[in-house]
Amino acid sequence: MPIDHWLSALPQHGHAHVTGDLENLAAGAYPFLREQCVCTQIERLSGHLNGLKGVVRQQVIAYSLYIRQLDIMLSVGARDTCASACQRPPVGCCNANHYNTLSTMDLMSAQHSPLALHMAHVLGTLQKLESTHSLAQGQQLKPGYCNCLAEDGCTIRLFKSPRCAHYLCDTVGQTIQDQQEDDAAPFLAAMHYTVSSPISTTRDFMNPDVISEGAALFGSILS
Repeated sequence: MPIDHWLSALPQHGHAHVTGDLENLAAGAYPFLREQCVCTQIERLSGHLNGLKGVVRQQVIAYSLYIRQLDIMLSVGARDTCASACQRPPVGCCNANHYNTLSTMDLMSAQHSPLALHMAHVLGTLQKLESTHSLAQGQQLKPGYCNCLAEDGCTIRLFKSPRCAHYLCDTVGQTIQDQQEDDAAPFLAAMHYTVSSPISTTRDFMNPDVISEGAALFGSILS
């Protein structure tokens, strides 16, 4: 998988915190990821981010595990809809650099914690590394739109911005609802709430309700 290939290629800057990061993060609930996948991701990112303060390093790793699960959920229907049934062709919501970690709404907030700003900076650096790796593996950029949009999709999978990860247009939302026997409203509401809420603290980058509601909605399909 592209994510695993990139993780294996990440430079390692030390392993002083790997054991502690595994102890604090590996026991979490990751309904869409196998245990070995979780542990490998924690180990590789901990080694790469060895020089960061513990709280920021662990929040960044937790964010990557969160986004990887969300990426798996949206592979059920949403991605195909974007590729073949977009109501705003040719690129839909990828028409600008929404990959920037903090949106205009976030930047206008006067309540940013220093840790949230630090986390946003680290995520931006990791986005550049991931996108560069994707291009080196053969993806071709689609010029004139988002700087991370390739002909076959996004060059970022693991460190998408909160806005890119959580935004669902009406067409995608309806597709998700139509494809599921259960009510998708709680999952769609959690996604909408998160993309509409400004980021002030490190906790605001993620919403545990997205994972729990997604597990209830998609779990049987993805298991």
